Amino acid sequence: MRWAVPSLLVLTFSVTAWWFSDRQHLPISLQESFQAQPEPMRWKLEFEPDGPSDAIAAKDPETLVRQIYKHLGEGERAQALATARSLSKQFPSFQLGQLLYADLLNISSQQPVQGADLEAEGQSSALRRLEELLLEAKRRMTRPSPEALQGQIPASVAVLAAQQPFIAAVDASRSRLYWFANRTGSDGKLKLELLRESYVSVGINGLGKVKEGDGKTPIGVYFIQKNLPGATLPDLFGVGALTLNYPNAVDAMRNKTGSGIWLHGTPSAQYSRAPEATDGCVVLSNPEMEHLLRLPGWRMTPVIIAEKLDWLPADQVSSIYTQFKPRLEQWIADRQRADTDKLKVHYSERFERDALDLQHWWPKLAQATSAQRNAKPLEVISVLNWNDGEDTVVVTMSDPNIRDKRQAVFLRTYWQKEAGEWKLVFEGPP
Repeated sequence: MRWAVPSLLVLTFSVTAWWFSDRQHLPISLQESFQAQPEPMRWKLEFEPDGPSDAIAAKDPETLVRQIYKHLGEGERAQALATARSLSKQFPSFQLGQLLYADLLNISSQQPVQGADLEAEGQSSALRRLEELLLEAKRRMTRPSPEALQGQIPASVAVLAAQQPFIAAVDASRSRLYWFANRTGSDGKLKLELLRESYVSVGINGLGKVKEGDGKTPIGVYFIQKNLPGATLPDLFGVGALTLNYPNAVDAMRNKTGSGIWLHGTPSAQYSRAPEATDGCVVLSNPEMEHLLRLPGWRMTPVIIAEKLDWLPADQVSSIYTQFKPRLEQWIADRQRADTDKLKVHYSERFERDALDLQHWWPKLAQATSAQRNAKPLEVISVLNWNDGEDTVVVTMSDPNIRDKRQAVFLRTYWQKEAGEWKLVFEGPP
């Protein structure tokens, strides 16, 4: 690791100390430990902890990273070194772990490794990589614990019927993906169980995708379409991928371009990637991706992608849904009565489907509605919302009056506000 040179290692601990100054994210023990050290810590090289200890093992490297910082905060330097050594052996492709181990070895040594032979270009590249690893460490250490999220749900989720087994949410500001099981019962009261929360990487230029090749991850609600096994893909995608429906109907209406936005794994030579390092996809470690790929019923799973997730108590709904719900119910009622005059009021002049406007589609929409007279109302499967400059709600429904022999027939609508009223901007198949 040629980038693990003394100057970089000193910078590592300097920036790490800066990070620890953000004390509201640290346990009290860590806060007190760092406040109580007016002088630089005196290190010595200790390859084994003082006394016997059990083998240090973990299912994921993040657990060991947290243990290392905990040991350092409590002054257990030998144990921190032992844990770092274990981390580097168990997860040799986890670059943050290799950096931590090299740092502890180098600072413990009385004769640290010299790195003057690094070219200026190499130093610049190493510094950039170091900054990425430090940001990864901060994101991993300051993410909310699963216990802190108990009883809370992403504010973007308003309705999720029992037949929708999962939902996922990405918080780019924390580099986390949350995967929930839907435990909503027959009473319709929303209940989500957090199954997994994973570190992820997003676009190298952040969020807010507009055009192909901009290196950004889109903001909004997307739905999983396909499961692509890793054996069918280049090594870049790791153990496999779940594809998303970017661009969705609203993206297309806004002339956004690009494709191939997926959830996928990492190359075999890397355990994880920097927080912002992808071409626009959401990237997980291969072990985490394997868990998701093994889950049944992943198709049509909603994936919320946000710069920062807002959370609500599970027994509350967002103010957006409170405002939107009467309009949705009225549209369903007008559609069931086949009152085309009243129904058309719900549609925006900006309505677009397959690059064709409302004038083109209205005769077909009205005809389909007339065929539903005295039929059963549409069944709402999910209602989700997001804001990327304007509020948008996407509603997925099943039609109980039309049954395919193989599967139910679904309908998806997108709604946005115009002059304070919710209007339909898209209606069509998922």
